[in-house]
Amino acid sequence: MELSLKHHPTKRVFFVLLSVFLFSFSVFAQSKDTISGKVVEEDTQEAIPLANIRILTQSDSTFVGGKTSGSDGTFSIPVNNGSYIVHISFIGYTDVYKNVTVTASHPQASLGDVVMTTDAILLSETVVTAKAPEISVKGDTIEYNAASYKVTESAVVEDLLKKMPGVEVGTDGKITVNGREIKKILVDGEEFFSDDPKVASKNLPAKMVDKLQILDRKTEIARMTGFDDGDEETVINLTVQPGMKEGLFGNAFAGYGSQDRYEANAMVNYMKDKNQYTFLGGINNTNNAGFSDLASSMFSGIGGRGRRGGGFGSQDGITTSANAGGNFSTQLKPNFKLGGNARYGYTDNDVTSSVLTQNLLSSGNTLESENNLANNRSQNINVDLRMEWEPDSLTTIIFRPEVALYNNRRMESGDFLTTTELSNDTINNGNSQYVSEGDGKEVRLRLDASRELGKKGRVLSAQLRGDFSDSQNSGTNVSNTYYTGDLEDDLIDQRFTYANNSRNLRGYLSYVEPIGKNKYLQLAYSYRQNLSESDKDTRSKDGAGNYEVLDSAYSKRLENTFENQEIELNFRGVGEKYDYMFGFSVQPARSHSKTFIGAEEIDNVQQTVVNYSPMAQFNYRWSRTHNLRIRYFGDTDQPSVTQLSPVVDVSDPLNVTYGNPELKPSFEHRLNLRYHHSNPEKARSIMTFVNAGYRTNDIVSSTSTDISTGRKETTYRNVAGNWNADGRLIMNVPLKNIKFSVFSMSYAGYNHTNGFSNNEDNLNRRLNLSESLGLTYRSDAFDFGVRGNINYNSVKNSLEGQQNQEYFNYGGSGNTTIYLPWDLSVESDVTYSTNSGYSDGYEQNEWLWNASIQKQLFKQKNGTLRLKIYDILQQRSNISRSVSSNYIRDTTTNTLTSYFMVHFVYRFNIFKGGATQDDMMRDRRFGPPGGEPGGGRF
Repeated sequence: MELSLKHHPTKRVFFVLLSVFLFSFSVFAQSKDTISGKVVEEDTQEAIPLANIRILTQSDSTFVGGKTSGSDGTFSIPVNNGSYIVHISFIGYTDVYKNVTVTASHPQASLGDVVMTTDAILLSETVVTAKAPEISVKGDTIEYNAASYKVTESAVVEDLLKKMPGVEVGTDGKITVNGREIKKILVDGEEFFSDDPKVASKNLPAKMVDKLQILDRKTEIARMTGFDDGDEETVINLTVQPGMKEGLFGNAFAGYGSQDRYEANAMVNYMKDKNQYTFLGGINNTNNAGFSDLASSMFSGIGGRGRRGGGFGSQDGITTSANAGGNFSTQLKPNFKLGGNARYGYTDNDVTSSVLTQNLLSSGNTLESENNLANNRSQNINVDLRMEWEPDSLTTIIFRPEVALYNNRRMESGDFLTTTELSNDTINNGNSQYVSEGDGKEVRLRLDASRELGKKGRVLSAQLRGDFSDSQNSGTNVSNTYYTGDLEDDLIDQRFTYANNSRNLRGYLSYVEPIGKNKYLQLAYSYRQNLSESDKDTRSKDGAGNYEVLDSAYSKRLENTFENQEIELNFRGVGEKYDYMFGFSVQPARSHSKTFIGAEEIDNVQQTVVNYSPMAQFNYRWSRTHNLRIRYFGDTDQPSVTQLSPVVDVSDPLNVTYGNPELKPSFEHRLNLRYHHSNPEKARSIMTFVNAGYRTNDIVSSTSTDISTGRKETTYRNVAGNWNADGRLIMNVPLKNIKFSVFSMSYAGYNHTNGFSNNEDNLNRRLNLSESLGLTYRSDAFDFGVRGNINYNSVKNSLEGQQNQEYFNYGGSGNTTIYLPWDLSVESDVTYSTNSGYSDGYEQNEWLWNASIQKQLFKQKNGTLRLKIYDILQQRSNISRSVSSNYIRDTTTNTLTSYFMVHFVYRFNIFKGGATQDDMMRDRRFGPPGGEPGGGRF
């Protein structure tokens, strides 16, 4: 089924809004505040072009914007009112930091001539021999020096991320840094394809990156008010090589190999001043989708038997994908910035899985084995804009509309068998087939506005949110479940339609009043309304063989209304080396849900509650590279409609679920501690992260199993006393020889969970310990890295007869690159993975060895021919384990095995004055042609 925008009402709304925005901005745009200056050399007083200028907030060193100095050394950067740190850097010179305050009365901050002095440590004659620090911590920002991590000419940002300490990239492309998932990737402070970091990580060339910064970015309304709302997100900001900010650059590659594996990709990027335009596209069948498959996520919970091996939306199985898109950010006027993107994605995913589940029961364990086949095809179209307008120096308005269209087709088939563990007697068996196809659309509108009311720090802010979502899905469900006992067999042959829509609205108003020096009081109010409706209509055969009979056991319509208000009072103080904040909010809420079968109302649940939420935060800064942050939040978690509704869901006959109308809201106390300390001169860094949470009235599932039939019934209950804690310690230390560095990451986590096993009280205690230790060496001739890791899990249960578990995952990896004459290089990487404590048949003992040889081509060395062999030893497997107080589940799925591929890669660049990328890099290195960046020489 093809997606089309033709005759779609959201298309007309979108273009009308865009036209109104552009007209309004052209009429009302006015001048904007700026920070300007000229960068000069101390001895000669000559201008320094291409110096890197970054604007950071004084309070937490958050990146605001930046650019490079022009050919005459000058720069001018638009900013909002506020206090900033201007960081100016250039290889071979000592970094310069300037504190600047921009106000309504002083909107133009001129630094005049900024003098840079030669760094005697960094320069030896004309070649820089000191090693730039791999990692430095500046305020709340962790900064990686990209030149410290060698990558090939064809590498993308994801390849660079995999080399960086503390960064993990999953098989599905999900990026986590120090345990926190990355939600966005910015390029020089500007959003790149909105909320989909995979577009940047899998498409942008690694060679364009100068610095990679990890920061916790506050929401737009929090940045406007100055008060943290607890909704910050961890993002990556890629700063572009200074020499590449004034021109056109890009890359293209194509590859073909054995087993008909192929991939092709192209990216073009144009940058000038504050303007940036990117176009990209690609296609492959190598499990390398360059975007997030949101269509699969939208339809993942609709219909089907809910088998465990589906894996939709992940990189299990083998996936063919294609994507295309464009992203832009432009400064149309000094006070008006417009950005946005449009993207299309297609995936076709085939999964074969085998699942073994050991159900832990006091009356005797059972074993479920499953074999499943699945295919999932989806298409995604997303368009969004971001407008930032400052009518005057006191007012900021940000507006973001977004439209998304989805299409999804899914097919599943499988068979299953349940037996007793001790006697191996059959309890049930069966098979199932499921086919569905659906379309969905989403429209989102975001408006944030803020105005300073005369007195500095007195700010009125407002926020409006609107989310509208609709989806329709239809298909067939055929399954047969046979029981060996007295229970009647479940034989299902159905046609169904499923419609789901929701309307979410939110309004927020904040007033901030300064009270004394650097102290502020905030009063805020918000109102949120969520309206949702889902309607599943299921039909079985009548006497004539037509699917016309309403199957009431599998059909229902849900209507839900949720309203929430919040009144909060917060206080914030700022000192020279510290800041703090504390506050309290009251949240009255009301929910009303109805359940219908056909026209008959069978359930009507209403609930009114008042929630309370305290908050406190303290930050202390010994210096910009040495800081501590402690945060506490209290949050109320309302039970969902599904958890409250007593209507029984029998869509999977072996897994029946229903809600509990007596559920109470749960309350969680959360404590976070973060400590950073780095020494840029010695390239050392240490980071500590500690998190803890305690829940009252925690909402947990309670499952009972009929051992004679294997049927499970699941509902929800409140329990008290659940808590968890975890911590990470990360160190990066160079050895005496600065070409070596050691990385260590230690992790400990504990979960203390009261729950139920077959309706009996059970305390589940889970301990997870892991250690990762690595050593890297880099030189002009070769580099290598080795890393070992071990992960220990212990699961203990208080219920007598419950089986305690201990299992390990451990292994190691090594990689090396050898740089040979004649522009040849050889790469090799080996990973060893094994486990213990797993079920028979799910043990892992694999060596994964990939290797490649490549040669640079052409006079400018901008072409590369590469031969790469994947999984040379043919040992790749895909095994995972999940453990709860009720079960132990081991899963294996199909994945790509050994193949080889030949690639041709071409980099192209046209910079200001006709310079090439090598020319730009040579200017930054102060070295002779052919110098190798990142290996200790620039």
